[in-house]
Amino acid sequence: MPIWTKAHDGTTQVSFVLFDRFSNHVFANALEPLRAANTILNSPGYAWEILTLDGGTVSSSAGMKVMPDGRLDGESAGDILVVLPSYGYRDFATVTLTRALRAARSRFKALAGIDGGAWLLASAGLLDGRRATIHFDEQDAFAEAFPDVIVTRDRWIDDGDRMTASGAVTAFELMLALIEREHGAALPLRIASLFSANDADTAGPLLPKGRDQRVRLALAAMEAAIETPRPIAEIATDAGCTQKDLEHRFRQAFGAPPRTVYAHLRMGAAKRMVEESALPVAEIAGRAGYDNASAFTRAYRRAFGVSPRQARSGRPA
Repeated sequence: MPIWTKAHDGTTQVSFVLFDRFSNHVFANALEPLRAANTILNSPGYAWEILTLDGGTVSSSAGMKVMPDGRLDGESAGDILVVLPSYGYRDFATVTLTRALRAARSRFKALAGIDGGAWLLASAGLLDGRRATIHFDEQDAFAEAFPDVIVTRDRWIDDGDRMTASGAVTAFELMLALIEREHGAALPLRIASLFSANDADTAGPLLPKGRDQRVRLALAAMEAAIETPRPIAEIATDAGCTQKDLEHRFRQAFGAPPRTVYAHLRMGAAKRMVEESALPVAEIAGRAGYDNASAFTRAYRRAFGVSPRQARSGRPA
């Protein structure tokens, strides 16, 4: 469950704090999953703004200039504050930034540090007693500089209202995990598939956490059997492991068992057919592995808040 309370319109508010020489790559990997989520949801599930410490323009490491929406020490508030420096981030660990971050803690429900952002949060004392990670090359120095932080050699860490990611690819993974908190496993899977090569050498989309080959094989088997769902034990055999092992691997990758992820994949396929085809609902139900159209409609409403027919007409539930 989310640790924050959504705005009255159901939108999660995300504020990105950028600094001079920020990485375009890291920023895009943190932002694009939110944009893709809105596109797939066809609703403003996420809103974002860009902040800088003083409200002035910043330039990326590639020289791209960005005009922010506001200043960190202003009145901005929301659900998640993402601190996103890059090169030379230690130089930004000033008394002024520390004061601004500590003040922001009361205005935002969660704080995230991506790439060197963990260093700045730790410098402000906002990671004391928390699990955190940073770029692999900096982990030893990070642990030495901040002994009260529980430094872990993970790609990214979700420690409730404190989150950290070690770099560009892991920023993408962390944002998918945050989206999964609110929308389940199907949406991040679909977002990830938009950014994957999806060629013959790709056994399914990028995973929300890690690249477990057995999980990827299981996902490929599930996606190949949407219309006629197969028992999880058979899926596990295709993946080269036992059902118990596959259950463990899926919980590590998605925080959900294979059966739940399989149901999300089937419902995701159904949503695409509802939105992108003129097939009758009864036929879509069959192609999504449902024998009963009424049961399919109930499951669709639980997943998306509207019936298939309402989704097509654009009418509210």
